[in-house]
Amino acid sequence: MVKTISKYPFVNRLALNFPFYLNYYSDHCPFKKFGQLEYHLETIQRRRELVSAKAALKDHKYLTSLYKTIKAWGIGSRGSRLRPFDDFVSALNTNALEISELDGLRIDQSGLEINLVIRQAWKLINTTEIVENQARLVPCSKTLHHVLPDLFVPMDRAYTQVFFGWQNPKFQYDQAACFSEAFRAFRQISNMANPGKFVGSVWNSSLTKIIDNAVVGLIIYYESKYEAEKKQ
Repeated sequence: MVKTISKYPFVNRLALNFPFYLNYYSDHCPFKKFGQLEYHLETIQRRRELVSAKAALKDHKYLTSLYKTIKAWGIGSRGSRLRPFDDFVSALNTNALEISELDGLRIDQSGLEINLVIRQAWKLINTTEIVENQARLVPCSKTLHHVLPDLFVPMDRAYTQVFFGWQNPKFQYDQAACFSEAFRAFRQISNMANPGKFVGSVWNSSLTKIIDNAVVGLIIYYESKYEAEKKQ
């Protein structure tokens, strides 16, 4: 019998076949615009050099790189209204204490007080006003991923929402529940698949980015499979 860990079918498939979908992402990565990878790696490297989130939030080089990265990742385009750089920095520093309280935690950490961490992490997402939008899950998860790269998995509509099968109203208006469900699922995946062992070059820059990579890999795999079947 196949072990089931989640009510979401894709979560089970990913946890049980993690290396396959991660490799599929590596071979078919959809993010090819200049800056999407380059700025991301620059930001993560600088964050690691600075050691603590507290130091990172005071470092102009890091903050400039972070701002470039999330713009390259689509924040500020389409329906998202990214605040100017100085306001963006101010929004992060307003929550510097809350960010520091989560610094050093890992999504796969043994003994993690998951209910407490979810409450703290969601409050941080919901109160970090880096965009003018009311819906902050996507922009703030992408930003906080670069501030706390072992805890926050970046989330989006094109892949994360599809992965969990959330309808638009739920993803738009019930984001606290979406975040809680996703965090718990990503923790289960990390405990089963040990994504940290894949940390390395190119897009495999951190534990949580590897989880995101595998999520994207699974979705593009099934989308390509569906398109191929339609042509038959």
